[in-house]
Amino acid sequence: MLRTKLIPAILLVSIFAFSAGCESYAEKKQAATLRLAKATAKAKLPVAQGLFENGRIDEAEKTILECLKVNPDVAEAHLLMGKIHLARANLTQASDSLNRAVDLDKTLDSAWYLLAVIAQQNAKPQQALEYYNIAMSLKPANTDYIIAIVEAYAARGRYDDALKLLEYKTELLPERVELKIASADVLSRLGKTKQAIILYNQALLLKSGDRDITEALAYCYIMLRQWDRAAEMFEELTDNADEARKTEYLQLLAMCCMNAGDYGKAVAYYDRLSIDQRDDPEIWLQMARAALGAGAPKRAYACAARALVLRPGWPDAVAVKACAQYLSADYTAAVKTFKRITSDKKIGAFAWTMTAKCYRQLGQTVRAKKAYEKAARLDPDSELLSLL
Repeated sequence: MLRTKLIPAILLVSIFAFSAGCESYAEKKQAATLRLAKATAKAKLPVAQGLFENGRIDEAEKTILECLKVNPDVAEAHLLMGKIHLARANLTQASDSLNRAVDLDKTLDSAWYLLAVIAQQNAKPQQALEYYNIAMSLKPANTDYIIAIVEAYAARGRYDDALKLLEYKTELLPERVELKIASADVLSRLGKTKQAIILYNQALLLKSGDRDITEALAYCYIMLRQWDRAAEMFEELTDNADEARKTEYLQLLAMCCMNAGDYGKAVAYYDRLSIDQRDDPEIWLQMARAALGAGAPKRAYACAARALVLRPGWPDAVAVKACAQYLSADYTAAVKTFKRITSDKKIGAFAWTMTAKCYRQLGQTVRAKKAYEKAARLDPDSELLSLL
């Protein structure tokens, strides 16, 4: 009888044990499946990153959304989603994704950096500075983060703080040419041009031939009116420039040569410019002025005449044409030409002065005296006088 009662009890326990075993197995299988799905989702992140970097943003977004659907707690996925929104200029959505990323993983330095960029875009400089500092605290040697903080300081007029940070970081990272350039940029903004030049030259030693450094250095030399040095820089830039930039550098090079008194070189550079800009009267006028300085009045006359064909009656070109006649000792013709511009507000005084000089050369002292008196009343001050 006892045996008969025990059998159903044993069977019942066995059924419960079997059921529990089945449930445990099912849970384990489900957990394993979920782990696999999450691992697969995370494995897709590099694929999505590659798509994003290759400009295939829509495909990258689709891949990331698939990852987040399986596992919404992958910080890197939210980071990449933030980058995608930023690329589309969706700042609010980008901020949401990036904030979610740092909520999940506060060590994501690039997420903090991008949040700072968004804060700047939203005119929140203090918040931007806070986020930049967090990013830099996570990656102290990251040059982009350092320079971003420097620029944030500079934007708020905190130049001393910017220079202190750069000085400290440059001591720790002396090989980072970007830090020297940033220091030079700040010094240049402060008008400390000589100190900026020293740092730009140091940077150029570390990064020989760099266009941006050479260009910045050239402009510093212009600020100090060291035209010869500036011309050297622009000559190097011109030699290595693509066609899009060559014209700009040639114009600056010619200008520097003019100011340095190297008129022969200036003529040559303006001549090169005239090949592609033959219909630009400004180029012909500048070449005419350079030719005057180089003691080539015939060429100056021809260039000024060309400028006047392109821009009839232009007082500046008339003045150069008259000066060329004066230097060619054709004083009678020069008087007639100068008289065309004696009423001009800008160069009328100069025209009267030169008219007086012509009369004096012709021996007409009374007329010369009257012309000088008219010039004196107008207080002549012209750069063309220095070329004669």
